[in-house]
Amino acid sequence: MSLVTFIPVKGRRSSLVALMLRGMRRRFSQTRGAPLATFALRVLAVSPYPEEPEGDEGYRPTLIVELEPAPDRPAPGAGAVAIGTLLFVEWAQARLDDATLPLRLRALLPRLRVAVESGRVGPHTRAQHRRNQGERYFNHREAAAYTVELHRDEGGVYVAVDRRVARGRWTEAATTLEAATVAPYEALLRLDPAAAAALLAWQGRAVARWLDAEDAAFPVADWDPDWPPAPPGEPGG
Repeated sequence: MSLVTFIPVKGRRSSLVALMLRGMRRRFSQTRGAPLATFALRVLAVSPYPEEPEGDEGYRPTLIVELEPAPDRPAPGAGAVAIGTLLFVEWAQARLDDATLPLRLRALLPRLRVAVESGRVGPHTRAQHRRNQGERYFNHREAAAYTVELHRDEGGVYVAVDRRVARGRWTEAATTLEAATVAPYEALLRLDPAAAAALLAWQGRAVARWLDAEDAAFPVADWDPDWPPAPPGEPGG
């Protein structure tokens, strides 16, 4: 299954229908230019067992996530990774439309902040993290892939997400939730400490707003994917 969804990233939740209609007009007008940047979030189904219990109807494989350059596309810069991740998570929250994702992130973000501040997460840890993923699990296969394109129009930066979900013992909602939960961590593996701290600050602000039934209100008109955003309240943030 492969579908493309365009979700503008401005406006309040009460105007979601209007925003989605605007996104549909973008999709069918074919007026979009080349994306500013592109990356992929791959959701892999894995197992801690060399042989999976296929006869167990209740068995569900573990889902892990990788943020990588999209096939045949240039590797995204730090600004595109940071902004694209924030807007992808916002896209996922609009699709899931409940408190599960923000509650997950609210529990996760403090641990990520400590990891960044202590130097335990960053570009220098990405290779080892990938090795650990390969060694710790068996039976790797792709459950879903989310290709995230960054574009800009008169209102600011927005994302176009191409999602492809394979058949298996998982649902689209499960792969979307996992991709959005892990995306901030995966982004940290490509950001320096200052950019990582800013991403976590924006993500924490968005989570608090979602739990108050408000939209993230990202300043997309001011963001430039060539540069990571500054923290909220600072110039460039």
